[in-house]
Parts: sequence; structure tokens; C-alpha cells
Amino acid sequence: MPVRRGHVAPQNTFLGVIIRKFEGQNKKFLIANARVQNCAIIYCNDGFCEMTGFSRPDVMQKPCTCDFLHGQLTSRHSVAQVAQALLGSEERKVEITYHRKDGPQRR
Repeated sequence: MPVRRGHVAPQNTFLGVIIRKFEGQNKKFLIANARVQNCAIIYCNDGFCEMTGFSRPDVMQKPCTCDFLHGQLTSRHSVAQVAQALLGSEERKVEITYHRKDGPQRR
């Protein structure tokens, strides 16, 4: 019987497909795991890192609510809407002001 090397479990091709699809469209995005506490971030692309000023290791395992991007201009109401949307199963559009690591805000 041949020896199997590398990963024994099949690779998660679904995430790979999503990453490849959006990387080519000049999108800035992250992927979170809804099955763990705080919906931890498991992937963010280079565009997201450039936009926020955070490196990938800084972002990984943080909550997908992006609390680390909140600042003085971030509305509590918007933060609550994002949190509520993540608990539900309906799509929502929320306008929220996030801040870069070095200060200037992004919408």
C-alpha cells in the first residue's frame, strides 16, 4: 500500500474558489469562520491589508466585526447593525466608518 504524504484530509476547495474569484476582480475582502466564537477571520487578501494598514498576521483570528478598525467616527449604531446582521441570515447594507491602523478613516 502506498504511503500518503502531505494532507490526509481533502483540501477545502470552496475557499480556494472564492479567493481566486475575488482576487482577480481587484476586491478587498476577508473570510471568517462562522463556526467559531466571534466568527474569527481566517483569510484576508493583500488588498484588505493595504486598505487597512494592518498586516495579515495582525488581522488573522480577530473577530469579523473588525473591532480593530473602529475609531472616533465609527457609529455605535452601525456597529450594532453589523453585529445583528452577522447573527441573522439576511443580507444587509450598512454604512460604517472604519479607521486605518495609522488613523485616517475609510468608508
